[in-house]
Amino acid sequence: MAELRFLGTSDSKGVPRWWCECPVCTDARAGGPNRRTRPSALLSAGAERLLLDFGPDLHAQLTREGITQLTHAVVTHAHNDHLLGLGDLLDAAPLGGPDPSVYAPAAVLPQVRERFGYAFRKREAVRPLPEQGLAVCGFVLRAFEVPHGFNGTSFGLRFDAPGYRWAYVTDAIDISGAVQQAWMSDLDLLVLGTTFYHEQHPRAGRSVYDVTEALELPAARTAKRVILTHLGHDVDVRCGRLPDPRFAYAREGLRLELPT
Repeated sequence: MAELRFLGTSDSKGVPRWWCECPVCTDARAGGPNRRTRPSALLSAGAERLLLDFGPDLHAQLTREGITQLTHAVVTHAHNDHLLGLGDLLDAAPLGGPDPSVYAPAAVLPQVRERFGYAFRKREAVRPLPEQGLAVCGFVLRAFEVPHGFNGTSFGLRFDAPGYRWAYVTDAIDISGAVQQAWMSDLDLLVLGTTFYHEQHPRAGRSVYDVTEALELPAARTAKRVILTHLGHDVDVRCGRLPDPRFAYAREGLRLELPT
């Protein structure tokens, strides 16, 4: 049995936005259930601990959850809200802390090297995620490319075990039917990013699904369970259950048991 723990469930700006006084941000600022940090999660099984993305709130997230050991980490793309915690990971080992094996899809590595050039002067600080997959926490992990709207592309993460399959796709929109069929169909669990409840802006200027779109997404409609994350301040988790009982909002510290 493995466990998936949500460390951060917000979009790139966090909730509350530091400048905003909307009802959701007001609730979050007072410590309410809408308080959210940048997106990250931890998959663990036995002594193995795999960090999924590591943004600028990583230090606070690991401290809050009492996490002191990591064996692996993987980044989905080189945006600040997913990558800026790399320094926290790399700085630990020289001081006697953990030295996790850090991976990125091969297409993302040049951007990581550009952003963290100092980390590559003595060693390959971040390795390419093997195309054939990485065996970790009882699953085989593989990455697949997804459109990230006007932000270019990102990667989803697919996890396969003999009796359970799931995917972690936080930053995507307009995923083709072919990609959904190949990587996201008939999942036991889909973790999907939805920054707004119902986005008013034209699709051409967007980069992530909204909640209403997720409810109709073919891959989500075939999944046994869907957890929505990457939530902006348009999403108020106090509003109760979603229309489809298979869907739920992620929250900081939420833990799910995953069969392996």
